Amino acid sequence: MKSLKTLAIAVGALVAAAAFAVSALGSAGGGALVKVGPSSLGRVLVDAHGKTLYIWAHDKGARSTCNGDCAEYWPPLLTRGRPAAGTGARAALLGTSRRSDGQIQVTYAGHPLYYFVKDRKAGQTTGEGLTGFGGRWDPVSAAGAPVHAQSNSSTDGYGTAPLKASVISPGPGDSAGIGGTFSVDLSLEANTPQANSLLAGYTAAFNDPSKPTFHPGPDAAAPGLVVLLSTTPTIAGTPLQGPNTNLAGVFQINDVTRTNGRIRTFNSWIVTSAGFFGKATTATLTVYAVDGTAPAVVTGNEKPISNVVRENFTIAG
Repeated sequence: MKSLKTLAIAVGALVAAAAFAVSALGSAGGGALVKVGPSSLGRVLVDAHGKTLYIWAHDKGARSTCNGDCAEYWPPLLTRGRPAAGTGARAALLGTSRRSDGQIQVTYAGHPLYYFVKDRKAGQTTGEGLTGFGGRWDPVSAAGAPVHAQSNSSTDGYGTAPLKASVISPGPGDSAGIGGTFSVDLSLEANTPQANSLLAGYTAAFNDPSKPTFHPGPDAAAPGLVVLLSTTPTIAGTPLQGPNTNLAGVFQINDVTRTNGRIRTFNSWIVTSAGFFGKATTATLTVYAVDGTAPAVVTGNEKPISNVVRENFTIAG
């Protein structure tokens, strides 16, 4: 349990945010380069290294409203000089605004630009459609408009279940825990406005690892969430009772938003002691939701009200 208590929110996100900020400052005179490049959603705005750039619906003007914890997950595209337009980008749409900490952020068509920390490679768009911190995040077209994924309900994998569960990170086949840290990022979304009632008890909250609320079992801010990790050990006298232990109660960040009349949650767990769950080990992450309060240890008799997601990845340790 001591290893679990060392989990903290900022470690991995802060390192990633710093790396993104530095990578942007590469053009002549220190000005950030913005261009159009390929991505999993087609051609979108990217930085000099091909990393996807995003806009946030919560920003109502050129000045960013994403600070603090938000900026750790969504680092701003910063510049030390006048930003430059590369291939496909429109110079007339480029601008800057001053952030609350005094740094200069690049804007496009009047929207502040950001990265997402889970985009590890050029062309990735794992942040598309997320609604964390109170607004939807999307990549950007050359015209400055949000780029949305084309949905196809017949292949979404949740059938007629009222809720859709998604694993944002780790991705299938990922090697997580390099450097000793990995994160588990999840989402639950009402499939229809009528299903919003099933998420009515979910609240935005920070679960402080130093508080009594931080422990394996159900999460008070996401009461129906079930999260299982196949490599969870059994430790006598603790809530850790092997792979059937519900780990939702160790998620630090819980956020709730409403998009197009449907409620969506965002839940994040920063694992700063990855080796506690095994080293160089293949693990299976299982995620779903139940009605009411989820059990501390699953028995197999639960009735999911969402699809059941199983993601296989490797804990690098």
